[in-house]
Amino acid sequence: MRTITAAFVMVFLLISFLPANATGRLAYGPVQPTEGPGGAMYQHAAMTTWERGINHERYQVFEPSGPSLEKAGLVILLHDWLTEDPEYYMGLIRHLCRRGKVVLFPRFQGTGARDEDYHTNIVRTVKDFLLQSFARSGTQIDRDHVAMIGHGAGGVLAANVAATTDYFGLPRFATLLLLMPHQRSLKLLDLTGISRQTRMVIISGDRTDPVNDQTARDIFYAADRIKSHNKVFITVLSDFYGQPPLIADELAPLAPERPIYERLLVKRRYEYVKTFREPYVASSLRTQHIDSFDWFAIFRVFDALEQAFIQQTGLNVFKNTAELRFMGYWSDGKKLKGLIVTDRP
Repeated sequence: MRTITAAFVMVFLLISFLPANATGRLAYGPVQPTEGPGGAMYQHAAMTTWERGINHERYQVFEPSGPSLEKAGLVILLHDWLTEDPEYYMGLIRHLCRRGKVVLFPRFQGTGARDEDYHTNIVRTVKDFLLQSFARSGTQIDRDHVAMIGHGAGGVLAANVAATTDYFGLPRFATLLLLMPHQRSLKLLDLTGISRQTRMVIISGDRTDPVNDQTARDIFYAADRIKSHNKVFITVLSDFYGQPPLIADELAPLAPERPIYERLLVKRRYEYVKTFREPYVASSLRTQHIDSFDWFAIFRVFDALEQAFIQQTGLNVFKNTAELRFMGYWSDGKKLKGLIVTDRP
């Protein structure tokens, strides 16, 4: 009886301290801003898609439409472990396309692919895509405006690919956005090959595994040819004030538009548990939908990163502009915890 009473008291206290507005309801999260970087004012109404290849050499391409473009910049989006379906990132892909970017999604982790083959899978995909894109009648690629976004395993691979552009004859990357790099069995190459002109942002979170957070910092310092004013390290702080809470862990960059895509984690749960042994990841087994992390820590940061490249300015703008560190308001007017930006992580 005493145990039951103690448990009841604990539940009552937890409920009592949950944040609520004047009506007694939990505060809910922010919505996408209307204007500015990361905003919902788009130049294009829709996107088209085509694909090529099989298994681990399969890739999908998304192009802006309504109206379509004769020429556009390219964003190569590299997925994390076990998320080789673009539906996991469809919110981000749609944002990029409606902003006027062509998005290339290599599915480098397909059937039979070994970890050590991922890098060359991506290189072959990029080269084949550039040839196919040139031969097609669709949107042509501006090779002077190529960006790369990598999440988790894709973050490590993006750094490696950017460091080997000269060796493999790839276009140099104007911008790099690395999200929660997760090395696992991947080897980090010598990153001094990344172009001096590249602008790089690395994003980590306060709920990432310490090993992965250290990997993010290692990449930041290993890319030492990039000028200090052209790279920044951003930490996203989790915020549990409202519902749903903002959890800045390894799965936060996922942006699925349909909940059906959590089924892959159920189907491959043994592989998932073997890959992610951290106990707290169990709370994120649901595939998170698009939230303030996407709008303010990915969409907005990438758009601002692209503006810095176009205007040929440094990335000190992230430290000097409070609006770029802003993460929105809860529905009761309380601010979410802002981004922490530094060039000395």
